Amino acid sequence: MRTSSIFKAAAAAVSLGLALGAAASPVAHDFSFVLGGFVDINGSPALPSPVSQITGSFTVTFDTALNYDNDTADVVVHMLTGVTVDSPIGFTYDAASHTFFLGGTANDSNFVVVGTNDFVLTYNLTDIANPAFIPCDTPGFLCGANTGNPAYDTSGFTTTGNDSLWFIAAAQSNPNGTSVPEPATGALVLAAMLGLALSRQKSRR
Repeated sequence: MRTSSIFKAAAAAVSLGLALGAAASPVAHDFSFVLGGFVDINGSPALPSPVSQITGSFTVTFDTALNYDNDTADVVVHMLTGVTVDSPIGFTYDAASHTFFLGGTANDSNFVVVGTNDFVLTYNLTDIANPAFIPCDTPGFLCGANTGNPAYDTSGFTTTGNDSLWFIAAAQSNPNGTSVPEPATGALVLAAMLGLALSRQKSRR
């Protein structure tokens, strides 16, 4: 018998609500992704994926030092093709592990349930400029029948009317993430470039 709930990070019992504080400094980050190579990971017999590719882009404004849970107010989804999500899309973030989840909030943004139109995207944001997908063999993650299999990543979707779910094959997926640098960081980079240009001009005289 197939399980009714298949994706959850045990470590991501990020039950701390959206953390707001005077010291918080939220920054906007832009991300885009391409998901492909979907495999039914909930059991046997495996069913073919109803879609071959999911693409999307979104902007999330958050402080990477804080925890967030099903936050829908600070994320803007610019594009999401290939999948249907029946609940508001939000994000959950665990600052200690740098784990980021984007998905429908009806079942929690870090969790999908078979028989629903739902979606989950999971990133490791240790290097936020280079987001990485998280493989199914990462401790604390459940990936259906393929839990513990490094060939699949912990991002995927479910649809209504069936008890299957499809997660991505690691080799056929691309985080393709980009992030917007903090204004202060951008200013420092610009200043450094100008200083370098001026020093080069002086050395040529």
